[in-house]
Amino acid sequence: MPSLLLLSALVACAPVTDLDTSPSESEDTGDKPDPNENLDGMVNSWFPEDYAPENLARVVFVGDSITAGDGASKAKLAYTKLLEDNPDDTWPTGEELDLDALYDESPEIIDESLPGATTASLVSKQLPHVTEALGDQVSGVTAVIVTIGGNDVQTLIARPNDTEETTEGILENLGEFYDYFQDAERFPDGSVIYLANVYEPSDGVGQVDGCFGGLNLESVLGSLDYVNAATLEHAKERNVAWIDMHGHFLGHGFYAEDEDNDYYEENDPTEWFDSDCIHPNDRGHHEIRRLMWYGLAGLPFPGDEPVSAE
Repeated sequence: MPSLLLLSALVACAPVTDLDTSPSESEDTGDKPDPNENLDGMVNSWFPEDYAPENLARVVFVGDSITAGDGASKAKLAYTKLLEDNPDDTWPTGEELDLDALYDESPEIIDESLPGATTASLVSKQLPHVTEALGDQVSGVTAVIVTIGGNDVQTLIARPNDTEETTEGILENLGEFYDYFQDAERFPDGSVIYLANVYEPSDGVGQVDGCFGGLNLESVLGSLDYVNAATLEHAKERNVAWIDMHGHFLGHGFYAEDEDNDYYEENDPTEWFDSDCIHPNDRGHHEIRRLMWYGLAGLPFPGDEPVSAE
């Protein structure tokens, strides 16, 4: 695997936040749970210290078709909508896992996600739309939630030898993205960014008969691991939250019922991917919502929750 020393050329900037302590602070002991103290061994999300905002003025959703809601059977079941307002009749266990449960006042929602987006179009197309929506300067803390990188990684199916070059491009684009939201003049009250990494539907096998023409893409899994490791190191340098969607979805791809699979989840052998092999189904969107909510709350992620939509 190529060295991650290529990341050292990217200069980390100081976090642009003016935030209160996490709402999860214990009133009895004064101790706060560490959101990096993961309770699910498969989920290795990373958060800067004291990152969870006490209140938000707005949430900005950007990124690819996952954030745009593809795979959900209804628009209201996309993870962004679930996070905004949980439909208790569909997800009764998610009653407290929406923004209303976290904040005294509901934040403004800005959604500029775009199906098919890459890290390049995230910068060139979506950021100008964010500026149109918000103007050149806004007050109040802004949370930015983004799923991106999957379409960049898909190009490696045809060009697996371009892993390092592709990764450098991803990091350069993400750097511009972070610069935008960490601009103290544009966001004087601070911003927090939650970047989801890239998942895959084969539970580490690399081949699914009904996906990607049945091709064996085991060799591409190493490239995916490299990209995810690089974005994690970059997120740490830039003081950005990194959400481990990849780890959480392992064991819930198309080998979910295979007891011999390394990631088999005995208590919940369910598929979280849509039949198109790329997007999350309703349960998958619910699980992404859970990942994001616990990140916003500053709480350790509790792990899998054996529950189905009613």
